[in-house]
Amino acid sequence: MKNKNFLAIVLLMNLAFLISCSNSKSSETTVQQTPNVVTSTVELSSIERIIRYPVTILAYKENHLAPATAGRVEKILVDIGDPVKTGQVVAQLDRTNYQQAYIQYQKILLDLMRMDSLLKVGAIAPQQYDQVKMQYDIAKTNLEFLEDNTTLKSPIDGEVTGKYLNDGEMFTMSPAPGIGKPAIVSIMQLNRLKMLVGVSSKYLPNIKRGMKVDITSEIYPGKVFTGSIDKIYPTVDNMSKTFTVEVIINNQGHILRPGLFATASIDIGKDEALVIPSFIIQKQSGTNERFVFIYEDGKAIRKSIEVGDVFDDKVEIVSGLNPGDELIIEGQMAVKDGQSVNRVSK
Repeated sequence: MKNKNFLAIVLLMNLAFLISCSNSKSSETTVQQTPNVVTSTVELSSIERIIRYPVTILAYKENHLAPATAGRVEKILVDIGDPVKTGQVVAQLDRTNYQQAYIQYQKILLDLMRMDSLLKVGAIAPQQYDQVKMQYDIAKTNLEFLEDNTTLKSPIDGEVTGKYLNDGEMFTMSPAPGIGKPAIVSIMQLNRLKMLVGVSSKYLPNIKRGMKVDITSEIYPGKVFTGSIDKIYPTVDNMSKTFTVEVIINNQGHILRPGLFATASIDIGKDEALVIPSFIIQKQSGTNERFVFIYEDGKAIRKSIEVGDVFDDKVEIVSGLNPGDELIIEGQMAVKDGQSVNRVSK
């Protein structure tokens, strides 16, 4: 009987101990449901504002040479890669019509000279001279037109970048492949290049002609090319709310080439912005949404944000946060939107 009583007492003690442990764990769990967080006040910071835009490198000048009318190409005097000078003949077309016009011009020129002599001695009426002079003017204009359109000359110093026909072929006014317009040869100025940069309209007051622009390209890692703003277009695009600036860069040695992709970086000076540590920012799986948590009235509140430029280990916040917000900088991975939290000192 004593043994039974003893066993009963032991069982009751074990049961009491288990209940006590269970209550203790339950109490601990209750406490753990309110996580601790550390916060930091969001403030405006002074930054060195450098805006970066993707660009395509273009030739400073580009000409696609073609006559005004169709005809047979007698000879192309240059090839791709050849340097050319302003006024240099690059192609000759069929000159049959030119030769006929030249003969007609010479005949009328002689007639005009005879009429001029007769007019001076009063042997003819001025009206007769005027008629021949008009014929001469027409013949001269026609000859000059044929001269311009049977002899193609380069309007710029540059390099031949395209040749679309061979000697003896017909020029039919059809668009040349790759350029979308009729041409026999293409010439580009490559010792200078340009880039058209679409800049956000909010930076319009900061952009000035002559400002330095750094250009980088993936094909030259670590190398920075320097250009400058040459033109600022006078209008803002209504759809994109950007305005265009033209950047000029010297290209000695033809290191860069038209068609390359690059990045243009413009330092517009000091600015103020909201910046926060990048490790705080979280990303919603399967979307591009980025968010953080702020501390408000004892709770963690989720805020969707829009990020801007990166400054070392910090990121600019374009929208979603305001100066004075209490940003959760520790414990943010363990909280949910609207959850009660304990704010503690770091």
